[in-house]
Order: sequence, then C-alpha cells, then structure tokens
Amino acid sequence: MASPLSAAAAGAISWTAAEYGLHRVAMHVMRGRGLPSREHLTHHADVTYFSPATKKLASAAGTTAVAWPVMAATTNRRWATAFTAGMVATYFAYEVAHRRIHTHPPVNRYGRWARRHHLRHHFGAPMRNFGVTTPIWDRLFGTDETTGVITVPRRMAPAWLLGDDGEVLDGYANDYRVAGPRQSGTLQQARDHAAAFTNAPPETT
Repeated sequence: MASPLSAAAAGAISWTAAEYGLHRVAMHVMRGRGLPSREHLTHHADVTYFSPATKKLASAAGTTAVAWPVMAATTNRRWATAFTAGMVATYFAYEVAHRRIHTHPPVNRYGRWARRHHLRHHFGAPMRNFGVTTPIWDRLFGTDETTGVITVPRRMAPAWLLGDDGEVLDGYANDYRVAGPRQSGTLQQARDHAAAFTNAPPETT
C-alpha cells in the first residue's frame, strides 16, 4: 500500500480531474439546471458574484461524503483519510486561486497563465478551458484554447487589468484588450445573463 503522502497526492490529482469534469458537465452542459450550474452561470453573468462560503463548505462536505467511504472500502481508513484530505485541500486551494484570478494581478508565470486560461473561458470560449488550476485535462480532452488576444468587456474587466483611464495596463497589453462601456444598465445585465445561461460569451460592444 502506498504511503499517506502518496495517497494525499493522488487525492490532489483526483480533485483536478473532478474540477474539470464538474466544471464542464455539472456547471456548463447543464445550462442552469441544478444549483451548481445556476450558481456558476450567475458568476459568468456577473463576474463579481461568487457562491457564498456556506455553499462551498457544503461542496467540501459532499466531496468527503463520497470520496472517503469509497476509498476506505477499496483500501484502508488511513489511506482513505489521506486521499480525502489531499482532495479537499486541493479543492479549497482551487477556490482561493479562482477568486484571486478575478481579484488580484498575477505574481508569476503560473499566475499569468491561469488568468489568460480562465479569462478566455469567461470572455471568449465558455465551452473550453474548463480547468482552472491545470491545463492537463483540457489538453487531454481537446478543450484547450490558448492562442490570440482576449477581448474583455470593459464592464466585466478585473480591476487589476485596467488603469485609471479604463484601458488595459501596458504590462498586460499583449494578452488582453477591452471593449465597450465601463457601466452596464439593466438591459445589458439581462443580455449578460442570457448569454451566460446559453454558454455564449458576453457581448463586447
């Protein structure tokens, strides 16, 4: 039997696969059917919206309720505990990383990649780039999209991306451009909601 450290690593890797599958199927393919999809597509319609902590804790509890018994039945309690701990810890790391993509500038090459990869998913290709923490599963399943400058609706642009003039900061100009007004009215919000719930990118005009 593998060591607990190996079990925790296996749990972490398993989370990245679950992250991809849940994001693709439970959140996007379902197109608003079910709470996970509604919550996620609401975030696409309004990128400042994040599910509350109570729902995230419920997700972690659900993951534990499934992963631990399955692993305990097929291995042993010690291995199952380490596996589940690795999986849940990586889930919480994903939650932190995802929020920071939208709220904080990158500090290294990985952070820059994560923002390009995820913001392309939001603003250019909602049915691609489902992995948030790693590109491995997108590359394996042919849903990776990496080329070209990303056009971001100015009303949805992360604060870290823009200068005081509402334009992309020089350090990010090779990766992004912005279009459209900074503010959105009720009609635009309704259009953003409709686009999100049909897995279409938001308007950039």
